[in-house]
Amino acid sequence: MIGARGIAGDSTRTSPPRVALPLWDRLALGLFVGAAALVVVTFTDYGVTWDEDVHSWYGFFVLDYYLSFFHDLRAFRWGDLYNYGAAFDLTAALLDKISPFGLYETRHLLNGIVGVVGIIGTWKLGRVLMGPRAGFLAALFLLLTPNYYGQMFNNPKDVPFAVGMVWAIYYLMRIVPELPQPRGRLVAKFGAAAGLALGVRVGGLLLFGYLGLALLLFALWRALETRRLAAGFAAGWTGAWRVLLPAVALAYPVMLLFWPWAQQAPFSHPLQTLRYFSHEIFPFRTLFAGRYFPASDLPWVYLPTYIVLALPELILLLLAASPIVALAVLWRRRRTLARVPTLQFFMLGFAIVFPVAYAVAIKAVLFDGMRHFIFVLPLIAALAAALADRALDRLQRLPQRGYAYGVLALYALFHIAIMARLHPDEYVYYNGFIGGVEGAAGLFKLDYWANSYAEAVGALEDHLRAEYGADFMNHDFTVAVCGPPNSAAYYFPSNFIYTWTHEKAQFFIAFTKDNCQNSLPGKVIYRVERMGTVLSEVIDRRGALAQQAQARLLAGRK
Repeated sequence: MIGARGIAGDSTRTSPPRVALPLWDRLALGLFVGAAALVVVTFTDYGVTWDEDVHSWYGFFVLDYYLSFFHDLRAFRWGDLYNYGAAFDLTAALLDKISPFGLYETRHLLNGIVGVVGIIGTWKLGRVLMGPRAGFLAALFLLLTPNYYGQMFNNPKDVPFAVGMVWAIYYLMRIVPELPQPRGRLVAKFGAAAGLALGVRVGGLLLFGYLGLALLLFALWRALETRRLAAGFAAGWTGAWRVLLPAVALAYPVMLLFWPWAQQAPFSHPLQTLRYFSHEIFPFRTLFAGRYFPASDLPWVYLPTYIVLALPELILLLLAASPIVALAVLWRRRRTLARVPTLQFFMLGFAIVFPVAYAVAIKAVLFDGMRHFIFVLPLIAALAAALADRALDRLQRLPQRGYAYGVLALYALFHIAIMARLHPDEYVYYNGFIGGVEGAAGLFKLDYWANSYAEAVGALEDHLRAEYGADFMNHDFTVAVCGPPNSAAYYFPSNFIYTWTHEKAQFFIAFTKDNCQNSLPGKVIYRVERMGTVLSEVIDRRGALAQQAQARLLAGRK
């Protein structure tokens, strides 16, 4: 009878009801779908950036290294690219074998998808810190940070590295509540994420420093709360062998999988690369506040200023308020501080401040604004979201909250409109505190990647087709380019001939970086502009060449 009732019970039992996602998680899911849709719809709009050509070749060389069973060593001789892991470039090379799109279009699609994965990681980081609403806001803030969104399509180093970093730091935040013996799968996920970050840039070694610091702080906390030094030592020892060592042991093979040069000397080569990038040689000047400085001798405010000006105004204000809020919380709860949130927020703040402060302290060689520090943007978005979440709680209690929500909505629409007007050059964005892109022109860098060259080439082709009509393809045109040739040449029709001899070129495509557009005489026939600011120019030099030829002819007759 008991058995019969059991069988009958099983046949009529209904499965437990599915728990609906919280509203903010559903909104976050919609945000991810929208971001992915934007990638699919717009990835072909973005140009070939300066570094993409060499990174594309590097990816193919690394692929050949594996396909030749480690005999093809061209990846070790390709410029200084051997100092980078090829996690992204190798994946792009593999994907190119089956992609129906062109080489760079394939890379841009992959880069955009990786960027969305970073937005998801930022959501998870914000969510673990303050809950679903903070998670949604963190993802939204990063999506609306133009210096991240505008580069996530065609930056093959800094964006994939940022994605690996934010996921690793998310797992670090998950580990903190379970110290000193977190679940093995959390440690494994941290190690995998750290390994992928190292598989792009050696700067991922920072993650082990962060993990070690978190373990040290936990051990100190344990010693203080138990008033037993032995308890602190025990916690530190347990954390070292249960967390730090397994994380390193898991991350290193992942790193080596994507970094052939490191495979040759797994310990000395990564450290050698770290020293190389700490004082990288860049024998050129870089623009800052209207002046050109040697990249090796910059004002200490160079990097902090570029980060401040690259952040949307609301995120910047929230970031500026964060130390004040932190001090207020510490003062109010000084006797009842909770270990987990205190350690989590301290580590988040440390991961934002330390790399910037370290770069300033060692006078690291910097160029291209804050590009090499894109990896702090997801962390800033998460921290700003945590403060915004607290602010919304307080705002909810105010009778004027409706007006405040309206102002925030208008600001969001205004900011989105700016990004739309900048498309596909969103990364040249500067916030309103400098007067936007127009206010930054001539003072700070704009299109240093040459992303605008794709539009410039299209405009030149349209101009010549209008001039020559049906006879257009019967003429060849020589074109010179300031800076990265492939950023323009990839889009050349078959009758455009690239020339390295700029002075003999019929047409010259030049961005405004370092005033390159003024280096050769000619007639400007097209300007790539965003919000009234020139990013690059197309210069017709046929008249100037004719005048030079005539002058030589007259000089010969004399």
